[in-house]
Amino acid sequence: MAKRITTLILVAIMVFTLAACNNTDPTESVTPSFIVSTDEDWPSEYFGVDVLPKIENGEVNYYKFYEQVLRIYIYNVDDESFMKYIETLKRTGYKDITVETKEAFIGTLDEYYLVMNRDQDTQHVVIELTTPLTWPKEGYITMLSAPDGAKILQIIGESNNITVVTEDIGKEKFEKYTADAIAVGFGTILVTSETVFVAENNEYILTIVRQPDKNTMDIGIYEKN
Repeated sequence: MAKRITTLILVAIMVFTLAACNNTDPTESVTPSFIVSTDEDWPSEYFGVDVLPKIENGEVNYYKFYEQVLRIYIYNVDDESFMKYIETLKRTGYKDITVETKEAFIGTLDEYYLVMNRDQDTQHVVIELTTPLTWPKEGYITMLSAPDGAKILQIIGESNNITVVTEDIGKEKFEKYTADAIAVGFGTILVTSETVFVAENNEYILTIVRQPDKNTMDIGIYEKN
């Protein structure tokens, strides 16, 4: 019972936080859409390894997402490792390369625009990838499909959660979307209404919050600790 109460409290906080995020005018702030803490995992859930392969050498310190720009901060990348990574990127399909040195690289891959800068003294690398707003290609959010016909507006999250903000899909499509969520395993329903759906499985908590007055819907999945 105590565990159940704790879960419900956490859910209430999550739903309130999501609503608060959408009540903020994005033009009033230049803070990151989300910050992912010091996990060393390569953040491929936001673009897929077919877009940005993992660098073989170097240590991932942390990564951030500013609107549509993902920044990855890496330590201990020497000249050879950096140049080898550039060759990997070229094999991946990057073209329109305007800079290619031991200190920098600029190129494009379809809708993605990549800028890398390396400090030769510290051997620190900053990778900056401008990404289109699309449904994540990897990670636990892919347990769900993108809402049919809804434009993706923003991606928010941290290392143990991710939220995709889309256009509101309306009451009928919302009911179908939540039914699909139940079908893929979120069978324990904690909250349900015309605008809020919260459910869980053994590993994750799912929150879906509609805000029809703002024409938005937040789809969030949180890892249980």
